[in-house]
Amino acid sequence: MMPFNSSLNSSRQQGFTLLELLIASIIFAVMAIMAYGGLTNVMDNSKASQEALLRLKQLQQTVSILNRDFLQLQRRPIRDEFGTTQLSLTAGNNVDYLIEFTRGGRKTPPALIRSSLVRVAYQFEEGELIRFQWPQLDRAPNTEAKKSVLVDNVKNVTIRLLDQNNEWQELWPPLNTTTTAPNSPNVTINSPIAIEVVLELNDWGDIRRLYKIN
Repeated sequence: MMPFNSSLNSSRQQGFTLLELLIASIIFAVMAIMAYGGLTNVMDNSKASQEALLRLKQLQQTVSILNRDFLQLQRRPIRDEFGTTQLSLTAGNNVDYLIEFTRGGRKTPPALIRSSLVRVAYQFEEGELIRFQWPQLDRAPNTEAKKSVLVDNVKNVTIRLLDQNNEWQELWPPLNTTTTAPNSPNVTINSPIAIEVVLELNDWGDIRRLYKIN
């Protein structure tokens, strides 16, 4: 009798019932869903962090370029591609550019003979702040500027200049300003005391930079 009972009990303990398999499958499915959801959240957070870092890097580079340009303004007029004398700084009166000016500080390798001065301009178009740089100050006909998009997702860009009377101007030279050119093309005009640049971003709010002009 004993061997028979032992064999019967052993046969009853082998395998799982259908209910046990169903419960195990449900538990496994729930755990898989939870694990997938956690992995998705981790991946989404990682992607968002990478995008934020890239955006921060873009903004840092933009501010660095703005600082480099506006802190090195030079009072050097130019001749454009039509042979017309242009002031060293103009703003708000050109349909193409927000501001255009001459700046110094360009690195010149010893083996390359060129001026350390360059002509740059800024444009706001279709949500982008765009920078232009010409290869030389006095342009030959059909001279094209190098175009670089500095930052996107921009809502608006405003530039204003503080004149000698401590009044903010959106146009430069200001209205009713008389320019003299005793030794053309060396047109002279008082420089602004300061320049304010405000970038209104859709995602980061306003970035405001104020530059004192020496």
